Amino acid sequence: MQVNILAIGAHPDDVELGAGGLLLRMGKQGYSTGIVDLTRGEMGSRGTPEIRAQEAETAAKILGAKTRRNLDLGDGRLEVNLHNRHALAKVVRQLKPTFLIGPYFDDKHPDHAAAGMLMRQASYDARMKKLDLGIAPHSVHIMFHYPCHIYINPSIVVDITPYFERKQEAVMAYKSQFSLSPENGYYPEYVHIGITNYIKHTKARCGHFGSMVGVNYGEGFFCQDPLLINDLYTLIS
Repeated sequence: MQVNILAIGAHPDDVELGAGGLLLRMGKQGYSTGIVDLTRGEMGSRGTPEIRAQEAETAAKILGAKTRRNLDLGDGRLEVNLHNRHALAKVVRQLKPTFLIGPYFDDKHPDHAAAGMLMRQASYDARMKKLDLGIAPHSVHIMFHYPCHIYINPSIVVDITPYFERKQEAVMAYKSQFSLSPENGYYPEYVHIGITNYIKHTKARCGHFGSMVGVNYGEGFFCQDPLLINDLYTLIS
């Protein structure tokens, strides 16, 4: 199996929140997409890992992802170490993506920050010819990072206006996480690292990113590396 775009999240639901619209748009344009969740989300305040796994499968179908995998590297204790780097590098070699999408590497949440750094380091491991992981090396062309708990000044903004409602549907597939009711453990008080209403926050953030480029809704991504452009008109196509 091979995908064009591989999106990585620290927990199930991260990709939906940060890059769901991008996956929908790229899928509609004929590109294949995949998702890798690095943990099961077992330390989350609401729901269970088993429920969340079911919700993740539902969300993946909504997004049209070709594959979704969970590496179970430990929620709340995700580390940038050799074992985890190689675990993700193996998936990169298997799926051979052109693009990698992952969390911003300086996020407030340590798992998100670790996921962003792991993506960068695993992509390097994936291309090393003398590193034997049992799968042929593969080089990723470009990596983008999406924001989670902090604002970033985006390098690019993707217009997701036609796909915004579908993106929100994928987010709401995680009923255990985002159903605003006391029985689901919804706590409305403000927490510094958290967000009290992810649905409202996602709409506001996508609205802001969209306003930066003159559309209703957008998703913003940061690229740490310079991008080679040979034709300026590709930027306005």
